[in-house]
Amino acid sequence: MSNTVLIHGPQGCGKTRNAQALAAHFGCSRIVDDWDGQSRIEDGCLVLISSIVFGFKAPALPVGCRFVAFSKAMAEAGLPSEVDHHEAA
Repeated sequence: MSNTVLIHGPQGCGKTRNAQALAAHFGCSRIVDDWDGQSRIEDGCLVLISSIVFGFKAPALPVGCRFVAFSKAMAEAGLPSEVDHHEAA
């Protein structure tokens, strides 16, 4: 089973801002921000994209890579959503 997690969400939602905490939660040792859908991804990476990349090369991702929406990743990690974060300010 792969330890690679691909997190997708709209631009500006907080993926990069929360990448370190999400990587720690998912046990990922490397962060790939704004993946192009073509570059080969090693196992153990947290991959951040703005949208699901259609037409990406299947061998580019490790077998068993998890695809998780940003909001679900934040909830799973027990991190406050951006809405909660702004309301707390």
